[in-house]
Amino acid sequence: EEPAAVEEEPESIDISIPYDARAQLAYDASDKSMAYDAFKAEYEANSVAEVMAKYVDLSIPYDAAAKLAYEASDKSMAYDAFKAKY
Repeated sequence: EEPAAVEEEPESIDISIPYDARAQLAYDASDKSMAYDAFKAEYEANSVAEVMAKYVDLSIPYDAAAKLAYEASDKSMAYDAFKAKY
């Protein structure tokens, strides 16, 4: 009988990405005219500003349905009175 083959455990490979990898990559590509910590703080502030500039408020007013119904009505009464009945 042949001895049973011993399977070796594959070597573990770390594929995790550091939290600040984008800042580190940007710093590595920069002229490195400032310290990394200062660069990272500025990079993160700029990133947040870019995201906030693209923010669109998609909230719907509480009385949106009443406003739509009022706009479709004959408007024979004031909106506040219509809203109260709606």
